[in-house]
Amino acid sequence: MFNKIEGGSVYVIPDNCFGFEYHCNLPPIGYGINSVTGELQETDIIKRSDIPEHNFWDRYTLPKDWNVKRKAEKERQKFDKYYIDPYLESIRAREWKRRLCGVWFDNYNPKKKQVETLYITGTHYLYITYWKFQGKFMDFRINDMEFWYVMKYCETDPDCLGLNEITKRKLGKTAKLGCWLYDRTSKPPFNQHAGIQSKADDDAEEVMKKALVQPWQKLPDFFRPIYDTMKGDDPNELRFFHTSRRGSTTENEREEEEALESWIDFGASGEAVYDGPELDSYASDEAGKTKRPTSIKERQSTVRFCSEIDGQFNRKDNPYFQRKQLYTTTVEIEKGEEDNYEFQEMTARSNPLDRNENNRTTTGLYTFFLPAQKGMYFDTYGYPDEEKAITYLLNEMKKLEDDGDTRGLSSFKRKNPMTFKMAFSADGATALYDPELINNHLDDISWGKDLTERGNLEWKDGYEFERPVVRDNGEIEYVLNEIEWKPNPNGRFEKVIGWLPKEPNKVFKKNGKFLPNNNYANRVGCDPFKYDKTKDKRRSNCAAFNYQIADDLYPDDIYNDTLTLRYAYRAASTRLANMDILKMVWWCGCQVLFERNVNHWKRDFQDWNCEAFLMYLPGEDEPGIYTDGKGTVVQLICNFTESYINQFIKKCFFKTLMRKETGWLGFKVEDTQSFDEPMAAGITFIAVKGKRYVKRDEKVKAIENIMPYHQAV
Repeated sequence: MFNKIEGGSVYVIPDNCFGFEYHCNLPPIGYGINSVTGELQETDIIKRSDIPEHNFWDRYTLPKDWNVKRKAEKERQKFDKYYIDPYLESIRAREWKRRLCGVWFDNYNPKKKQVETLYITGTHYLYITYWKFQGKFMDFRINDMEFWYVMKYCETDPDCLGLNEITKRKLGKTAKLGCWLYDRTSKPPFNQHAGIQSKADDDAEEVMKKALVQPWQKLPDFFRPIYDTMKGDDPNELRFFHTSRRGSTTENEREEEEALESWIDFGASGEAVYDGPELDSYASDEAGKTKRPTSIKERQSTVRFCSEIDGQFNRKDNPYFQRKQLYTTTVEIEKGEEDNYEFQEMTARSNPLDRNENNRTTTGLYTFFLPAQKGMYFDTYGYPDEEKAITYLLNEMKKLEDDGDTRGLSSFKRKNPMTFKMAFSADGATALYDPELINNHLDDISWGKDLTERGNLEWKDGYEFERPVVRDNGEIEYVLNEIEWKPNPNGRFEKVIGWLPKEPNKVFKKNGKFLPNNNYANRVGCDPFKYDKTKDKRRSNCAAFNYQIADDLYPDDIYNDTLTLRYAYRAASTRLANMDILKMVWWCGCQVLFERNVNHWKRDFQDWNCEAFLMYLPGEDEPGIYTDGKGTVVQLICNFTESYINQFIKKCFFKTLMRKETGWLGFKVEDTQSFDEPMAAGITFIAVKGKRYVKRDEKVKAIENIMPYHQAV
């Protein structure tokens, strides 16, 4: 459907996500494109009734006497192997033609009040006529027709690896995945390999059973090529080979037929399972729910080049046939499951409007999203009642909004996404902070160009603190060294693109000690980890953020009140982690407020003559902030964080700080140890408020009285 067809028409389908339109080329009425040869040939037009309203899809069934006649045919073939019942053969020929070329049928359109002649592809015909999934045959639905159009578009686009389909639940995505794999592999070309993976190791086998083996068992024999009966009647893979050991009655009946020698198998969820063998067809079920430690981005990158050979998708023995892949997933996260943000990044890189010079997306895939309202309330003719669905969905959302239940609203949107952005908003049912504000901002920054970059902070020329400089007279003088930003996609630090500290490396030396001199501009907060790697079972990171304090002299500075630099890394030792934090504050020229439940950092900073970089709270005799078991400081962190989100959420660009798994959307007061970044950001906010400290000689007061926060609204 990618290529234009003379005398045909164009059916335009929007992707509902990036603004791309699939211009699907349909053959002339009464014709179809043969999926094996690529040739245009005549096919059937099915008309059910002369009464307009009585025209709808009516699943074709084999004649009632089919089994009796087929049994008689097989009995006669035992002594006359070339005998063919002409009546049965005419049905077989017709059904194969429909499967290969598709079919047209008259369907009443209740909105237009007229009959339309619709085209369904051959795979779609197999799907709604013979594919019995979990005991049920599939209905005809307009959204399925459009999916199969888009799938055929991708199959015939020489620059497309395949489709990344995103839907709500209960729309038959797994059934379509199985039918697509089977249809491609159970017909020529020969020697095809198809593979399946899913979100976890056990799930792929379940998909193989329910979406392929069980529907295959219900197919008529003319759609079941020769298969290896050694695998039994309930195999865990489909192998279209002659049986290696003869003796089967079925095998003997078909011994004259040529086997396809193609097969469909499944693999565990790991990234390297299919690393090596060529894949003519590949399917990834529930791709958006792939579980750790598997990376969906790495897995996709691996299997991509099992189908893309030397930059080509087509096979040499059949140029019309192209190797393709199908990724499909629902959008609602099940209880206990984690959001897969890598899948979101993979989806962002599957935008047909964003291509490289080879005219391909970064992943090679195209994305297709079906909004919730297009998948509800289907009528007899396969059309969804979008108006009814929209009314229902908006009423539910309005009630939640009127009740002030922003968390329930966020959760409902995720389960019933009316827009592409809703599909990737985090479920905020248990969010401590306003999930609507965070989700909306995450949406804004997740689908465009990157707003942050990764890198490392390194001492210039490798010298710590001071470096030698040769003067004109040949003498060597030691000067204060500088920290430099070195871009690195795998770096330990992440910063806002375009930002640099005001007057970087603004540090001076006094009496052998190093002191920061840029505290008016920046402030850092840090949540360290407790033990070296061999001791700590919690496996948390050391996390820290730099905050650029608003400068009244430059009120239009876009980085005012912005978290500009992020560190979240598990170094090999606490000393190495503390050196990373020192590099951070040296570069920014400011103090750092550490959580002091552990204070190994104090000793290290003293060893480096950098204790002046450590921040004291007013009235305290020790640097840092102590989070005791009473929860006072944690509550203060929550208050400051909520205030910042309400005022400055648009100035936060670090996705991990906001996401449910690691950030504000999932933050729990009772489980602060699992959320290093929100704690570090909160400590940073406290450090920023420290510039309004009361007089130093005042007695210590409750911390919330010393550093008031903007009341959240």
